[in-house]
Amino acid sequence: VQVSPPLCTPAGLQEQGARLQAEPGEWLVAACGPAQHQGLFQRLAGEEILPVVNLLEEDHLESAEAAILTALGEEIPVASGEALPHREVLVVGGGVGGCQAALDLANAGIKVYLVESSLSIGGTMAQLDKTFPTLDCSICILGPKLVEAAAHPLIELLTYTEISGIAGRAGRFSVDVTLKPRYVDMSKCVGCGNCAQVCPVIVPSRWNLGLKSRKCIRIIFAQAVPLVATIEKEYCIDCQMCLNACEHSAIDLDCQPEERRLEVGAVVLATGAKPFNPAIRSEYGYGRLPGVLTNLEFERLVCATGPTQGYFQTPAGQPVKRLAFIQCVGSRDQRFLPYCSGYCCTAAIKQAMLALEHEPDAEVTIFFNDIRTSGKGFEELYLRAQAAGVRFIKGLPGRIEAGENSPLEIIYEDQRGGHRGRLPVELAVLSLGLAASREELPFTEGGPLRDDQGFYGSPHPVLQSLESTVPGVFLAGNCHGPRDIS
Repeated sequence: VQVSPPLCTPAGLQEQGARLQAEPGEWLVAACGPAQHQGLFQRLAGEEILPVVNLLEEDHLESAEAAILTALGEEIPVASGEALPHREVLVVGGGVGGCQAALDLANAGIKVYLVESSLSIGGTMAQLDKTFPTLDCSICILGPKLVEAAAHPLIELLTYTEISGIAGRAGRFSVDVTLKPRYVDMSKCVGCGNCAQVCPVIVPSRWNLGLKSRKCIRIIFAQAVPLVATIEKEYCIDCQMCLNACEHSAIDLDCQPEERRLEVGAVVLATGAKPFNPAIRSEYGYGRLPGVLTNLEFERLVCATGPTQGYFQTPAGQPVKRLAFIQCVGSRDQRFLPYCSGYCCTAAIKQAMLALEHEPDAEVTIFFNDIRTSGKGFEELYLRAQAAGVRFIKGLPGRIEAGENSPLEIIYEDQRGGHRGRLPVELAVLSLGLAASREELPFTEGGPLRDDQGFYGSPHPVLQSLESTVPGVFLAGNCHGPRDIS
């Protein structure tokens, strides 16, 4: 008996592939099921392939044991009643990374539970106006993927759901989840919005980052998946106006949380990262000076579904003729996030181009440490921005103040030109670094370890493996380091 590296890896093919082709005789190979590897073995060994037994199927366990015993010429004790591994997979997080992971698994024939704590899948990408480097509509790319994930027969979508416990080991995880009540029957709601029209309770919209108000009952955004309304009980005054307005009798004010236990063989963490808190950099005046925005707030401002329906103005309703983007807010700073967050340079260049789309005569400036546009088409976008008139100044501003003749003044030093200056602008956009989400999943025996910056670590950090430090738990997206959508 010889245990080799998996044949689906270069090392395994190099070690065993040549032997399968060159050495005559009978081979017994214990590997993944025929859906994954039968074609590979046929190419390596020709047509002399006996029927494949799937070791993971309970009905075939006895025949598989008999085949192994016959090949080895000896008896192997098999524990009676030993549980077989589960083939289902739990994906935690319904952003673009989690949705893509779920689709890849489901298209390979694997049952997936896709768990998302928000009201809809989509994550941060659903809030963006455009994507770089092509400036394509973000939701136009993402929307079909969300619908595909929700409609796939092997993906069970569990939104507005919290994980209360993860126990077990690789192959046999037990996951306890709580489906929070929406107070709306998802099987009856058609997403018409009549309930939101009559609701008298108005609160700030978290989806629009506080730049717009919303109702206590609403659909989180127009392309939400699932497209159903939700009442947030902490704001509800129990007026029952939505109950009377719903033509489909979908309002259920007595709805209760639902507890479920999921049995899975593996867990994929796609929990994402969180933006740096810009209020810590008090010299930039975020939260104190109107017109100082984060880069995600800028995306909502210019988006057609945003708080101004895409009309390019400051949150105070002023026209924007001069604006600036400030890079590395939190990133590459030993006091906060010592690493480069990777996405920010290209995102700021994209947003500068969006500003010029809305206001071609605007004066657009980008303050930067270094321009790091390392991706396919990224450098070309940078050159297009320069040709369009975007001004690049090397050097991060010292502070932002209220101006005498303009809403804001940015005090800066140009490291290339060797001079200091004051730039009057109507908008200052802060490009935030990505920090690790510190929210811990409730693993009963200790979850995956984190690195020095709080991101989930890998046992093979040099190889940037998708494995976590817990067998059977895998990593996708920003949860193991900052990166862009692609």
